[in-house]
Formats: sequence, C-alpha cells, structure tokens
Amino acid sequence: MILKSVIGFAALTVIFAVTTPTYAQVSKEVRRGCEAKADKVRPALRTPEREQFIANCLADATATQSKKKKY
Repeated sequence: MILKSVIGFAALTVIFAVTTPTYAQVSKEVRRGCEAKADKVRPALRTPEREQFIANCLADATATQSKKKKY
C-alpha cells in the first residue's frame, strides 16, 4: 500500500514538472519586446537586474485577469 502511494506521488510530481512550463510559454515577439524595454531603462541595468526585469515583464505578459465575483 505504501509503495503504491509513493509511486503515485512520484508520478504526480513528474506530471506537474513537465506540464507547468508548457502553460507559461511566451512568444518570441513578447520576449524581444521585454528585452528592448530592459535596454531602454536608465540608469543601465546590470546583468542580474536585467534578467529580473525581463522575468517580471514576461510574468506580466502571461498573467491572466481573474473573473469578477458575482455576489
């Protein structure tokens, strides 16, 4: 019984690890746009800051709006 639980948990972990990045894909145009925005920031960003800026820009581009709750 415990072996089945361990195997099931491992299978779910693999499924989540494989499918999650595929849902968060962005187009090449969006990535290039975010890189262009990062290049225009003044004062100029250092490499780690630039990567953080691009990551935040991509996260904003892929975010979905929640539906309004009906009360």
